[in-house]
Amino acid sequence: MNKIRIPVIVIDDTPVKRRGVCEFVEETEQLQLVGQSGDAQGAVVLIEELCQQQTDNPNLAGWLILSDLRLGTSNGIELGRTLLEIASGLHVVIYTQDPSWTLAAEVFRQEYTRRGTPRNASRRSGKKSGLHGYALFNNMEPTYLDHIASSVVSRNESFIDPEVLDYLLKKLRGQRLTPRQEECAALIAQGLSNDDISVRMGFLNAKGGPNIGPVENLVSELYTFFSIEGAPSDPGRRVLLAHAYEAYVGLRSEPTIR
Repeated sequence: MNKIRIPVIVIDDTPVKRRGVCEFVEETEQLQLVGQSGDAQGAVVLIEELCQQQTDNPNLAGWLILSDLRLGTSNGIELGRTLLEIASGLHVVIYTQDPSWTLAAEVFRQEYTRRGTPRNASRRSGKKSGLHGYALFNNMEPTYLDHIASSVVSRNESFIDPEVLDYLLKKLRGQRLTPRQEECAALIAQGLSNDDISVRMGFLNAKGGPNIGPVENLVSELYTFFSIEGAPSDPGRRVLLAHAYEAYVGLRSEPTIR
């Protein structure tokens, strides 16, 4: 029986690069190339047309967008957010040639409520969703694309290229989190909200409810430790923090070279 493949759309304004990515998509067993575009405007038109055609799946749930960061005068990140307003079921991965921790923060940036619940993007509210992955063009090949698709579509997780994390970890060698910082980071990586973390860590107010003040201080310290910048009201940074902490745990467990 044939396996259901993940529909993929490639967006890149450089014909040679776009053709290369498309060829790799076609060589990846679980992916199916269904469209491509050389500019942002064409991509918007393509997605709108596909939404109308897919009457059983108008939000294009489970579809994957692979977009270059630079699209002439347009920006792949802003385009990705626009496409999510049109088709909220899309999974959007941005690729570029150079690793950048700052860019990773922008890719995953999104608006959250105070309690850590993401606000859904919509034309009415004007709120923008974070994207789903940050890849490197130079690593594009079928195995890499298979890993991206498995992460962001099959498991509904975010993806960040290991080289981007390596870039961060080089600056962290020799540095260690405190036990409290590490406990907080581990709970964030599990997806807990600040309220839940407060209870788990024993930070309670006089009435026995969560006291998030100490947790907010710990989270701020973690952002500083991992060099994660951004607005305080942007807990989309927690996505990066979770990735950074998991990479840090791997670094910490490496044997010391004497």
